[in-house]
Amino acid sequence: MSSYLFCPSNIQKYIDNAINSNATVIVPDLEDSVPDNEKHNALENILILLKSSSVKDKIIIPRIDTSYLDIELQITKLTELNLNGLIIPDVRNAQSVKNVIKYINKSKLEKISVIPLIESIDGINNLKSIIQDNNITKIAFGKYDLGLSLNIDSEETDKLIDYIKLRFVYDSLSLSCYPIDTPELNINNINLFKEKCIISKSMGFKAKFAVHPTQLDIINDIFNSSEYNKDEIIFIINEFENLSSKGIGTFKFKNNIIDLPVYKHLKNIYRSKRYDQK
Repeated sequence: MSSYLFCPSNIQKYIDNAINSNATVIVPDLEDSVPDNEKHNALENILILLKSSSVKDKIIIPRIDTSYLDIELQITKLTELNLNGLIIPDVRNAQSVKNVIKYINKSKLEKISVIPLIESIDGINNLKSIIQDNNITKIAFGKYDLGLSLNIDSEETDKLIDYIKLRFVYDSLSLSCYPIDTPELNINNINLFKEKCIISKSMGFKAKFAVHPTQLDIINDIFNSSEYNKDEIIFIINEFENLSSKGIGTFKFKNNIIDLPVYKHLKNIYRSKRYDQK
């Protein structure tokens, strides 16, 4: 899964554009891109989206809000539906993830991917415990709020941001956790965006956030260039279905964690290329 597309979930047009895009993961947003007075409306839009038959083959992982909306309310409503995962913004320590997982466990919903978004120096310093203490298999990096926490301009101090990114990727991969790179807000300079994607992949990131559909082709082309071949896709699909029937929701393959969203993504590739399973 290479591209994660943010869309403000209070505006139906943006939701529709995301659904009709070639994003591998759609991220309806309840946080930064939605004004506080629109957050309840945004949550209702996500609930309607998850009930729609038009998204049954889409991977939907909303970013919840942790500052305005009640967290338990969001998770209770969202996990009643066919949800693939949740992104938790501004995770600073392991306990903040445990608090969200506690509400998920109340819903008795299994096989849901929890993705902490690290956006502060505290989050960077506590990265290993965040991953280890919560069995996290995917984790995301956000440079803009991180720049604010360091009192720097993240665009002007790109060398420092790259240094922190390398530390983030190293710690993540050493714990078999899949790192997702930060979005880029400049949507006009396509060449610069392509360069940033190439650097991101060379650092070890496995995927990248997008804020506009025009960024998706670049992300998908660069990050999907050498993921899994035909035989590996068929093996992963069969193995996940076999283990899932035994109550096992994840397994490790080629130093990557395979979970439900990864399975669904590969299943879509399988259908589109019409591979014959063995």
